[in-house]
Amino acid sequence: MKYQHLLKGASLFLLLAVFSSPLFAQECKYQALIDKMDKAMKEKNADRMAEFYHADAVRHTQEGTVEGLEKIKAQTAEFYTNIPDAEGKNLDIICQGDYAVVRWEGKGTPKGSPKMVSVTGITIYKMKDGKIAEEWEEMNSLSLMMQMGYELKEPAKE
Repeated sequence: MKYQHLLKGASLFLLLAVFSSPLFAQECKYQALIDKMDKAMKEKNADRMAEFYHADAVRHTQEGTVEGLEKIKAQTAEFYTNIPDAEGKNLDIICQGDYAVVRWEGKGTPKGSPKMVSVTGITIYKMKDGKIAEEWEEMNSLSLMMQMGYELKEPAKE
């Protein structure tokens, strides 16, 4: 019985310690930049990426790495072309030091497909002088592919 009370007290203390830590207590200093970028993405204007990325920024995605603002703008424009009705929503934003992490969801209809798909993902931004210097993006590609009609098959047995 004493052990259970001790555990409950320790759990409460741990929760208070975690949620009062600087990580949870601080405002995200990049919130305004991320909100402004989210608004620009809804406008589907790839040229606006210059407002948010350094000239030598690096973007890492599942398709590979893109280096430089001009290539990031081109990749963004290609995305808008391939999914013209794309919509996105930021669900959570967490900042610590020079990093911001955004958990997001998006939906749209890929060009040539009659079916709208949705996907969730996480993007990590490394900031420098108020702009994005490097970005890593991961998304639930398996769910996306299955929505597009691909099937997951059991591996062949030897």
